[in-house]
Amino acid sequence: MQMKYFNFLLLMYFYCNPLFAQDGDDYLHSYCKAGTSIYGYKDAKGSIKIPAQFEGLPPASKFRNIVAVTEAVNYKSYYLLRNGQKVGKDSVYISDMTYDCEQEGMIRFRDPKEDKVGFLGRDGKVVIPAVYNDAGPFHSGLALVLHDGKRICADGTPYIVNACEHWIWEGTTALINDRGDVVADSINLTDTENLNWYSYKTSDRQADTTIYTSLKVKGNRYLTFINYQKEFTNWFYQHFLTGLLEGNLSDNCFEEVTVEEHWKHRLRKKYSKVSFSKKYGTILQERMSSIKQNKVETIIFREELNAIIFENKAFQPYYTDCDEPNSAQFPAFEIMTENFDTRQQTSYQEHFSFLRTANGYKLIAIALGPHASP
Repeated sequence: MQMKYFNFLLLMYFYCNPLFAQDGDDYLHSYCKAGTSIYGYKDAKGSIKIPAQFEGLPPASKFRNIVAVTEAVNYKSYYLLRNGQKVGKDSVYISDMTYDCEQEGMIRFRDPKEDKVGFLGRDGKVVIPAVYNDAGPFHSGLALVLHDGKRICADGTPYIVNACEHWIWEGTTALINDRGDVVADSINLTDTENLNWYSYKTSDRQADTTIYTSLKVKGNRYLTFINYQKEFTNWFYQHFLTGLLEGNLSDNCFEEVTVEEHWKHRLRKKYSKVSFSKKYGTILQERMSSIKQNKVETIIFREELNAIIFENKAFQPYYTDCDEPNSAQFPAFEIMTENFDTRQQTSYQEHFSFLRTANGYKLIAIALGPHASP
């Protein structure tokens, strides 16, 4: 109960206090009525444009053209346009207790009668009819959709209403464009993991698999994407390690780097990239040298930005309008090292986090174990 209450307060804090609002932008930003979780929208100058009258799930903190809302008085849900028009009544798309966010001028909706998903445009009109069991958001004019599906319980047993708390869709995955045309059908979903949707090119043959992944599409052609996992792994070993050992740390750091020193039980501390490089450069060289020489077990995995930790305004471009990590365009990765004792049992772990920024991958945080005092 205490954890649920904490999570509620955390969510309320974020949509009552948007992470980023800058004077001069063209968006509306959520605000809360004093002492409540009832919210409305202001412009960047703080003028109220839509009075506080909504409540429920955390909304889009940045209102571009269309947002999902629920009225606090009667709990009616719909999509709201900037001019105050209400559309898509009782058709709000919700996934994992979260509203959908406008993406590339479109937002998902669910037809309650057909139980199918489609897309509304920025003007609230249907762009792609609700014909899919489920759909992902658009990225660079492409979206993954699921058809001919059925609900099953998370453990694989047949879904019956109220029979299981957690369920998933099982069906056929397809790729559509922003006109609703099917580009590729019967896709293996695992092949779409870690794709940089903004990098795709069309060709007659599959690309080199060093950092690319190719999907076969209609017309016996291929869409080729940069694979983020492959790209980061290659960059880390071929560029970061080499540059670091040559004393080029600052150039590979984000503007702010967070440090956590487990051995001192010290809370996170933030440094400018210059200060961080001066204080922790030697330690980082030692740690990276151990990775390069295979002295520690190294695991690379994908993660997401944590808005509680990375709240500096410099991170603004790397979150969505709903204050969620924009992982589709700017993924984060973590290097975890396992350090063993004399009995070859794990003694401690260390973590090194990176973000793919507009200027390439940058180090954003480290978590150090024992014997790391600078």
